[in-house]
Amino acid sequence: MGFIDNVIHLFAPIAANCRDFQNRWDTAMPLGREGISGCWDGEWISAASGHRGRLRCVVNPVAPTLWKMHFRGDYAKVFRACYSTDFTVVQEPGRWTFSGGSELGALAGGRYTYTGHATLDQLVCEYRSARDHGELRLARFVPGAHRSTT
Repeated sequence: MGFIDNVIHLFAPIAANCRDFQNRWDTAMPLGREGISGCWDGEWISAASGHRGRLRCVVNPVAPTLWKMHFRGDYAKVFRACYSTDFTVVQEPGRWTFSGGSELGALAGGRYTYTGHATLDQLVCEYRSARDHGELRLARFVPGAHRSTT
């Protein structure tokens, strides 16, 4: 990503409404470890620019083959973007694989596609857009546990 893309990404959070995400996070928190649903915490890492930031996610299985994931990503430790994406899911022995896509708007990089896999404790997903590509790395959120990202 070039300088212009970085400046555009700085303005994307202005349009982001993270109140809905926070409500989902607060509601999901006491649910515990029932299947894949619940709160996840980790980071996004851009392979294109080397940027990275905190990422939180609430996984909501809608059906055996459909999950809705609600994300909140931090950028430059100051800005944040919140969005939701539907994923088509296949259950395999010991894990799930999933794929999906979302249109995040021109300020956030346009159309993103995702492919990944999850266990009960770890969720890893590759993302790609016209301007960026990288990885989402999340672990089951445990209240009070130390979380570190470099």
